[in-house]
Amino acid sequence: MYDADDIFITVELPKSIYIRHRAMQLFCEDESTILGSSSEAIDVKETIRYMISERLSSACNVEMTGDSEMRVDVMFGHQESATEHLFLFEREKSSVKLKTFRKKGVIMTTGDSKASVLNELAACSEDEFRADTSCPPSTVSTKAEINMVTMKRASLFVGGRYLKLKRNISQTPFVIEGRRITEDSVAEIIGEPIKLITGCDSYNLVGSGREDSDVRMLGNGRPFYIECINPRIKKHSVEKIQQIQKTLLEENSSVQVYNLQIIQSKDTSIIKEGEEQKTKHYCALVWFSQLLTEEKLTELNNIGKQEMIIDQKTPIRVLHRRAPLTRPKKILSLEIKHIEGHFYRVRIESGAGTYIKEFVHGDLGRTIPSLASMTGTTADILELDVENVSLDFPPPLSTIQC
Repeated sequence: MYDADDIFITVELPKSIYIRHRAMQLFCEDESTILGSSSEAIDVKETIRYMISERLSSACNVEMTGDSEMRVDVMFGHQESATEHLFLFEREKSSVKLKTFRKKGVIMTTGDSKASVLNELAACSEDEFRADTSCPPSTVSTKAEINMVTMKRASLFVGGRYLKLKRNISQTPFVIEGRRITEDSVAEIIGEPIKLITGCDSYNLVGSGREDSDVRMLGNGRPFYIECINPRIKKHSVEKIQQIQKTLLEENSSVQVYNLQIIQSKDTSIIKEGEEQKTKHYCALVWFSQLLTEEKLTELNNIGKQEMIIDQKTPIRVLHRRAPLTRPKKILSLEIKHIEGHFYRVRIESGAGTYIKEFVHGDLGRTIPSLASMTGTTADILELDVENVSLDFPPPLSTIQC
């Protein structure tokens, strides 16, 4: 059940209706000439749409508008006249070649779309048309039937920021050749309770970037929105949406959300538009094959106080899905502190799109410079956390208690 206040009806009629409408137009023209009075063929499609609209409006107590976000598509079929339009494609001047095939014992035709029929009908001269059809069209003995009714509604968008407190959780379901690589995903942990209250067919999570499955998302969280496809329920109180984040908190979920709220479609543009402007803060646990001297640490930290441009070739680990390019990226700040032994805490602020893991280990020389090349050692990143994504999204809700 949809909670829409208004709807828009579309009607798709059998292709033969366009042939029959043309035949009736010609018949009315003939009658007008003979009788000396004017008459027109009724627009069957608009008549049927009006009849359906009136009944639905009365039965469902909704308004019929031309700009409604709720659309009902009604498709009619009529087997008896199903082939009446095919003569259009058998003409020598036809630009469309039909293909026929058998499916479950029934002969099917492709290429005779509504657009093709209307184009061929426009190109068919009156003499050709009269030669292959009767005016008025012949009567039929069966009624048209409703083959399909589909209901579609504009998407609902829910935005917020998420925290991923544990590792080995992908942002979206991670499946390779039918096998799940990670058990959980951020999209499902947040999206399933949203799907439950909206009754949507499906949902998509769009984040302002994404962290690897083995990387935590901490700090102020990552901006995201979930698009609910064809939602049945769109009218939700602020409290009902906030209850989702409260429930995740009470259940001590590995994914938390805050500032969760319904947003407008136009509000989602900042997620993509801000992709190249945002900066990110990272904290990494790094192992170096050799101990770094105090002099080297001081040198690196001094370098890290200035913006640094690095050249990154597409990392080996993503070459299967990204073009092999070299891209300049920004390291805005760098700070390294010794923990113990060969272990160091590294904090990095970078521009958008920087591959931090590759900046640390160098990716076999594909990232220049890297921490490995700057220290003259082998560097390996053991843990990585995102601590901040600097994008102002969504608007804060003062009523939310995190």
